[in-house]
Amino acid sequence: MSGFIIYILVSIFTPGPNNIFASASSAKVGFFRTLPFMFGVLVGTFIVFYLTGLFNVYLYENVRVISQVIGILGGLFILYLALSMFRTRHDGGKLMIENGRLFLMAVLLTLINPKAIIFGLTVAAYFLKLGFDPGGMLLLSIINAILCLLSVFVWGFFGHTMKLYLNKYRLQFNILMAILLAYSGIIIIIESL
Repeated sequence: MSGFIIYILVSIFTPGPNNIFASASSAKVGFFRTLPFMFGVLVGTFIVFYLTGLFNVYLYENVRVISQVIGILGGLFILYLALSMFRTRHDGGKLMIENGRLFLMAVLLTLINPKAIIFGLTVAAYFLKLGFDPGGMLLLSIINAILCLLSVFVWGFFGHTMKLYLNKYRLQFNILMAILLAYSGIIIIIESL
């Protein structure tokens, strides 16, 4: 059971598209203006975890086909985010998507985020393998979604506290983040094929 909990915590708090975007966004426009994105991650991860839990048996039998589609779509979306971040490298503090669509963007990003989907599949399978009642999937999904919210809070807080430093080196930071996102997207697409 301790290995299960450690796996959950390590998977949630390691860098991924949501954490990287929360950090970069908080550095650009502040922690509080990034909150809609963070709460979108909460909703998106709950949906992903709950659906992967409910359909775990079906997905396990067909995981290769489904993971290919999800991987390619997720990788393309991450490449889009990388391109958007790279194109806004000279933008004086404006967020890539600042017109109120952060919540929806976060939900969408999470729904096609291969890390979240594979994590949800793995956790649901292990949860059932440990002999827990499938009815507990709702509670497990809520707990994991709250942990993911805490993760983007931590990354967002990091971005916010490093704002002065990151603003001084905005161009380099945006290029580095864009390269990291692009690398993640390309690797996800390659591994999905």
